[in-house]
Amino acid sequence: MQQIAADTLGLPAEKVSVRLGNTRLPKSHPSIGSATLANAGASVMLAAKAARDKAIELARTGEDVFVYSNVDEIVVRDGKIVLEGRNFEITYEELLARNNISSLTGDGNYDPIAEGPKATLSFSAVFAEVHVDPDLGLVRLSRFVGAYDCGQVINPKTARSQAIGGIIWGVGHALLEQSETDPATGRYLHRNYSGYLVPTSADIPKLDVIFVGEFDEEASPIGGKGLGELTSVSVAPAIANAVYHATGRRVRDLPITIEKLL
Repeated sequence: MQQIAADTLGLPAEKVSVRLGNTRLPKSHPSIGSATLANAGASVMLAAKAARDKAIELARTGEDVFVYSNVDEIVVRDGKIVLEGRNFEITYEELLARNNISSLTGDGNYDPIAEGPKATLSFSAVFAEVHVDPDLGLVRLSRFVGAYDCGQVINPKTARSQAIGGIIWGVGHALLEQSETDPATGRYLHRNYSGYLVPTSADIPKLDVIFVGEFDEEASPIGGKGLGELTSVSVAPAIANAVYHATGRRVRDLPITIEKLL
């Protein structure tokens, strides 16, 4: 993202606002490989840091706050600018009001293409356990574990939800979903979910999700990498390998249906 502006950094979430520097959206990189958070998030982080640095400079040079203080003595925490060792602090609101300023704006510019080739790929190792009925050829997923290295996890709760959703999507790809078309008209045969099978809660066992990555400075300034597609594309191969281990039948055409195993 070429330019994005943010107000202050360190305020409670409900008080932090992010706004674009221009009325028109700035140019951005393509949203590929689920890297939007890593790249656009890096721009937001850089913009927020720039706004924070402006606030610190204002505290040092503005209306009688931390005048003549060394930059190294000033830290930001809990929505406040703190002068270490002197037991003095001021909120952003107080700082802006004292200097008769309504807001501070910082610009952030992160272009992943200009940075050159980086370690932007994410990695996963997934494990599937299935039960196959020897008489009916019915496949049931009984356990699934996914371990993911996507760099710094920015939001653990939503990242776990993303992983679980991707796994369920992959289960549908492996065992249930099939888009069939009419050879005469080229139209899809399934117009709604009444005849198109997707996984339900009864089809999904307990899923274990593990994040093993850490801050990756080569990926982006925010340390994170893509997660989206990674969580779904590896599920079907794992299930197919589990079915092969259970039955000796190597199925290469998804979904893995009863008729392909009998």
